[in-house]
Amino acid sequence: MSLKRFVSLSLLLATLLASFALAGTAQAWSPCGSSYTVQWGDTLASVAYKCGTTMAAVRQANPSLGYWLYAGQTLSMPGYYATSYYAPSQSARTYVVQWGDTLRKIAARMNVNLSDLIAANPQIWNPNWIFAGQVINLPAPAQYYTVQRGDTLQIIAARYGTTVYALESLNRFWNPNLIYPGQVIRIW
Repeated sequence: MSLKRFVSLSLLLATLLASFALAGTAQAWSPCGSSYTVQWGDTLASVAYKCGTTMAAVRQANPSLGYWLYAGQTLSMPGYYATSYYAPSQSARTYVVQWGDTLRKIAARMNVNLSDLIAANPQIWNPNWIFAGQVINLPAPAQYYTVQRGDTLQIIAARYGTTVYALESLNRFWNPNLIYPGQVIRIW
């Protein structure tokens, strides 16, 4: 057997094993959240890929799903648990992209941080490529908390339903173990 044929067969075998290993599993965290709004041009395979799950898991979470997807259709995403940086969904807002909009223009117009806007829209693969008619999520307004005596990041995270990692990411602490009373930290 030639080396080229051996390498080709090895790659094929590795690809098959990886696809079988992931075929029946759904991830515990989905970058799309608990639901996904179908965009123009989406297929079931592309939605599953964007949301980090499988087509079978999306079909199982949406038993009435037919063979065709249409723009604006809302799909339930499997295996989701909330560890979001943003406030609960009742404060979530959306925006329909207009001709000539960019994410930077939308962020400035809506008075939100550009990186927060990008983080609130994991369905956008390339932030430089959005189109008119696309529905995007606007992040909830930032919420801040003044540290009280006896507070730790774990206590604050539990109080606001977030994680210590999310607080560390939002605040970029020099040393997360050293917070002090009177310090203002961002929660969402």
